Amino acid sequence: MSTLAMSIHLPPTGELEISGNGSSPTEDEMAEEMGARQSFLDIVSPFFETLPNRPSRRSGNISSIELLGGNVWSQLNRYLLLVTVDIGDPRIDRELLAMLPEGTRISVVGAYGSLQTWPEAQAAASRLSAMPQPAVATH
Repeated sequence: MSTLAMSIHLPPTGELEISGNGSSPTEDEMAEEMGARQSFLDIVSPFFETLPNRPSRRSGNISSIELLGGNVWSQLNRYLLLVTVDIGDPRIDRELLAMLPEGTRISVVGAYGSLQTWPEAQAAASRLSAMPQPAVATH
């Protein structure tokens, strides 16, 4: 399994995204930004929900998807999509681009595999708890 990372940059829509100044947004500006984010989610969520259920292929089979969003008011139009695949590239970037507003940029960052998790103690505990426990013999 590997994780394919894709960055998604939607064209700026609200005053905060256009100006790049999100230091002290007004209630109206925040509502505008959240509305734009919800519109994006309304478009992509149904598409993302279908991807793990597609018929199996030789490669590029998707098992899960995680969407991360920019966490600064002036950057709510930036996303990172993490797609867990068996091997290869599922090539969903073109499909996704076709459903998003003109001016959207999607970049496939690359495919990555987990090397290590920190803190170590949590990672080790997680690995241990996932291991099958031996059966107890009864006589």
